[in-house]
Amino acid sequence: MRDFSTHRVRETLLSRKPHEWSLEITALFLSLIMAISLLAWRNGAALLPTLAATSEGVLKQREYWRLLTAIAVHGDVMHVLSNAILLTYFAYLLFGYFGFWVFPVMSLAMAGLTNYISLLTYPSEVSLIGASGLVYWMAGFWLSMYLLVERSVRPGKRVLRVVCLALLVLLPTTFQANVSYRTHAIGLGLGVVSAIVYFQRNRESIRAAEVVELEEPFDDSEEVLPS
Repeated sequence: MRDFSTHRVRETLLSRKPHEWSLEITALFLSLIMAISLLAWRNGAALLPTLAATSEGVLKQREYWRLLTAIAVHGDVMHVLSNAILLTYFAYLLFGYFGFWVFPVMSLAMAGLTNYISLLTYPSEVSLIGASGLVYWMAGFWLSMYLLVERSVRPGKRVLRVVCLALLVLLPTTFQANVSYRTHAIGLGLGVVSAIVYFQRNRESIRAAEVVELEEPFDDSEEVLPS
């Protein structure tokens, strides 16, 4: 007699509710970005060139803080609102499930790296502002972690959900000359790589959060005759 019992993952790390402070941390982060953007708009001529990430400032003068301040500065209201929607969604999830060291610490560090790599690919007169690189890194990280962690959902269904969400929130409906789609792509790619590295380093603790149930065994010693 052979026992064909199998194990099924019923719950994972992502099955529980997000951390209770997720909403507050997200609101605080967005408020900071809004405040800096408003301040830059009121003092644009003096403040904006100081906060933007430029080749001159970052690569030549080594003013690396610009890689982070540029994230908070936006060109106009529509620019900041379009980023704020996705920032709210992904910040809530990343802090809620992976904690402070993923968001905001790792998120900001990798967003700075995204801006740095992007500047290396552009002419010296190009400057970067906005949180799009951060948003795309967060999206790449979250979508990849969902694929790797959420084993309570069948692989095909997981892939379908990720593809649909990516197409819905990341694919631009229009193309604008003043938008750095290159930075988007770099952020997304770094997010995927970061998720793979993070998962491998924390695999044991992530898997330990799973609840596994034993499905009903099938006994092949019971003869089944065709009717």
